[in-house]
Amino acid sequence: MTKIYEKAPAKINLVLDVLRKREDGYHEVEMVMTMVDLADRLALEELQRDQIVLASQAGFIPLDEKNLAFQAAKLLKQRYGVKKGVYIYLDKQIPVAAGLAGGSSDAAAALRGVESALGSESRRAGA
Repeated sequence: MTKIYEKAPAKINLVLDVLRKREDGYHEVEMVMTMVDLADRLALEELQRDQIVLASQAGFIPLDEKNLAFQAAKLLKQRYGVKKGVYIYLDKQIPVAAGLAGGSSDAAAALRGVESALGSESRRAGA
């Protein structure tokens, strides 16, 4: 099986304006941001069993459905009816809760990586 590698860069906000609080509890924001050199890295591999396995060297992040990369992989698999699984190793370098968008960037990298790792099955499923 081929490993897929994805970079998940951190970002910093140059300007951030909170516009309003939405009914779902989140806030509408306007921002200007830029990426920085700091990044997490994801390595992904296809699994034959229908399961998402997330592992990391960082002992302080959730490795289940509380993790945004896990959620992204699950949503992609559900949306396209993919029955194969994926193993994701997250090399966590972006500090947690530092406002550097590490979790969001990990989720985006997971979407790219899962599509690459399981792409042929998701295309057959109608992606």
